[in-house]
Amino acid sequence: MSLRIARPWRDPKTGVYHLRQRTPADLVARLKGGTVRLPIGEAWVAVSVGAIVQASLRTKEPREARVRHSIADGALKGFWQAQRCGSPSEAQIVAQAVEASSPTRLTTLPVVPSPTATVGPLSTVGDLFERWATDRADKRAPNTIKRYRGSIRSFDAFTKGRDIRTLTGDDVFAWAVHRRDREGISPRAINKNDLVAVSSVFRWGAGRASGQILSTNPATGISLDEPRIVLQRERTFRDCEIAAILLAALQVTPDPRNPTRSAARRWCPWLAAYSGARIAELTNLRREDIRSEGGVAFMHLRVTKTGEARTVPIHAHLIEQGFLAFVEVCGPGPLFYDPKRHGERSSTSPAELQGHKVGKWVRETVKLDQGVDPNHGWRHTWKTHALAVGIEERLRDAITGHRVASVGRRYETPTLRMLADAMRRFPRYMMPIVKTQQN
Repeated sequence: MSLRIARPWRDPKTGVYHLRQRTPADLVARLKGGTVRLPIGEAWVAVSVGAIVQASLRTKEPREARVRHSIADGALKGFWQAQRCGSPSEAQIVAQAVEASSPTRLTTLPVVPSPTATVGPLSTVGDLFERWATDRADKRAPNTIKRYRGSIRSFDAFTKGRDIRTLTGDDVFAWAVHRRDREGISPRAINKNDLVAVSSVFRWGAGRASGQILSTNPATGISLDEPRIVLQRERTFRDCEIAAILLAALQVTPDPRNPTRSAARRWCPWLAAYSGARIAELTNLRREDIRSEGGVAFMHLRVTKTGEARTVPIHAHLIEQGFLAFVEVCGPGPLFYDPKRHGERSSTSPAELQGHKVGKWVRETVKLDQGVDPNHGWRHTWKTHALAVGIEERLRDAITGHRVASVGRRYETPTLRMLADAMRRFPRYMMPIVKTQQN
């Protein structure tokens, strides 16, 4: 009977070699779910113990893979033996494995900080995210952390609480496919949202800020093929849609039972039309965010997608309609949502919920074409109209909050006066003569 020699296994997708060894039947029940540290290259790597133990050898070179495999495989076999007969030191196990394969490589291994080879505690995807969120709290926008949380929860559920140190690119890719095929998420959304979130958190886990919990980022280079999207129409509003939306907003009457809802419907479409701001940036406005300086009335948008607050002058047409008068009679706090109506356990902020409701109301009220977004369409529309009247790109970006394309442009900070001059050039929306209602 021939003896089967263990060899490195090459991942057909990445080309990276792996160690794969079956856990002995007499040990699997006791050790399954724990971890063991193995010497791979010049590092110690924590590997999950399951029915099969698999660990990346971190190389695509066949010769190096054979050497690393021999050392790690011998150490793992020594670990099995130690679990049966007591636990000799980790260094002894590894030294035996190294001597059996290549004595000259013993000096390349790091000093072992712990005296025994033990099964360590699990660290799940969710655990890693909470540590990342705590560390990044003052470095990432709250909305970003919240968006990432949803993706991480999905990945954590998919991996069923496995130790993060055992996850590979195959696991990340399989989850992405699951999101696409089983949950109906578009490949573009998965690439742009889910995989960005997971890769960011895992990259932190492999960096110095986390103490290098991970040896590598398993999400690196993972993406789904995106089908070619053929737009059925432009993303800007057409003239008839602009008129229909703004007229509907003009005709909203105050609702004493839910004044902030009617105020959001009345003013947010107009504010978006004259600023290109994102809907959640507007629904987050508070009375104290509407200010005046040097004769220029402006909105201070505190909550933004990028986490960077910005100042946007208020168009004269809005002032003529009574927007500043509306703000004046409002009490302190949010203009467009009532915190008392918001459930404490909701994962979505009250401002975002109100923004979604405004969009739904617009679409239903004016029977808006499905090919254009009822809220985000104003960003495209505002920038297009601003371009038509010759407002400089840097000023357009400053008003809408788009990141500038070059390092040199980042040194340019348009003043409030410059932004106000640009806003004065923005054309008025011509509307039928109707009696407006002021909230």
